[in-house]
Amino acid sequence: MERVTIRDQELAVRQDGSGPEHFVLVHGFQNDASAWQPFVDRLDLDRFTVTRFDLAGCGASSGPDTWERCTIDEYAADLLAVCDHAGGPPPVAVGHSLGGGTVLRAALDRPGAFRAMVLVAPVSTSGLDFVPPERFDTLSHPTRQQQLDLARAAFRHPPAPCDLAALMAVIEQARPEHIEGAARSMRDFTIASELAALDGRVLLVCGDRDSHVPLRNHLATWRAIRRCGLQVEFDVGHIPFQEVPDRFAAAVVRFLDGLPPA
Repeated sequence: MERVTIRDQELAVRQDGSGPEHFVLVHGFQNDASAWQPFVDRLDLDRFTVTRFDLAGCGASSGPDTWERCTIDEYAADLLAVCDHAGGPPPVAVGHSLGGGTVLRAALDRPGAFRAMVLVAPVSTSGLDFVPPERFDTLSHPTRQQQLDLARAAFRHPPAPCDLAALMAVIEQARPEHIEGAARSMRDFTIASELAALDGRVLLVCGDRDSHVPLRNHLATWRAIRRCGLQVEFDVGHIPFQEVPDRFAAAVVRFLDGLPPA
């Protein structure tokens, strides 16, 4: 892990592997780049180079002074700058939840930035239309107990106590500015009408028992993208790459094997 100045923030960036095919991974709300370890562990790192980073306000990255620096729009600009820093041909961008929205926004802002995209249980592209307004404050200004409840709800099958404790240690590092900015921008992320303009190929992977983003919202995003594959994992929650890591990794590699040569 190295610290890299990206725009006005010091971001913690890690690169694994040395292969000719490049992934860039974007984690979700209140998380950090370590969330991707089950996926990275299942990749052939002689074939792939994997870049992942902690979003501003998360993990080992610096914390912005205001929530306005922690929105999907700002994170999309950071993602593009991380790709520029890494160099090489356009990568395959993989984004989970908030990270999926970040990938979409970056792809719309810079057509051709990515060879392809994998959206993993992405944030709804019709905003938080499934969250009652009176519950929004628990998302944008949560107590520790509310953070724990949200983490538990991400899984259809509860993780081992040690794994949940490790996840909570990461979540508790998330800065209030990140939590508020990300929550506000997820509420306002109504970009479904823009998605037909996406270039390149897309795969959307989600669980049918996702309690964070309803399946109907994932299907609406999938339908709005012209060239988008779909894999719905049965009896799986919001984090398929942790609940069914072997199936997830196999699906992503199979998707890449079907792409035209870079």
